Amino acid sequence: MTFETPNIDLVGDISAKVHEHGGVEPTTIIKAGTPWSVHIDWELKGANWHMVAGNWHVHVNLESIGPGPEVSLFDFADPDCQNQPLPSPTGEYSCHFDVPGSVITANNVPHQGLAMKLVVLLTYVDPLGHRGPMAAYWEGPVLQFYEDEH
Repeated sequence: MTFETPNIDLVGDISAKVHEHGGVEPTTIIKAGTPWSVHIDWELKGANWHMVAGNWHVHVNLESIGPGPEVSLFDFADPDCQNQPLPSPTGEYSCHFDVPGSVITANNVPHQGLAMKLVVLLTYVDPLGHRGPMAAYWEGPVLQFYEDEH
């Protein structure tokens, strides 16, 4: 006799938002040395989504456009972000990265400013520790860091 298995049909969504602590609009132009943050929300839904187990890993990177540093923001994630178990009760998840002002300082910023692309990477690890083919990325805005010499 064959073993009956349910159909698992998954769909997901991911988004992120940048916030400059103490800053003003627009949030994509940040004074060097100012703390800022990235808040990520994602979900996994679909038929029998709750049957998928494992953990999520979240990474945020800044990719320089032109000369400049390439920066991983992994160390600035809220400790509860990494290894979030799935399933969650709702299929919804979030993660917050508080980025200190020391990450991009005036020394990193040329006179014309520093343009950097924000990229969020989400990966899945199954209960046996294997990285799975379920993943997502969010390509964010270009952030411009500037230095006020006065």
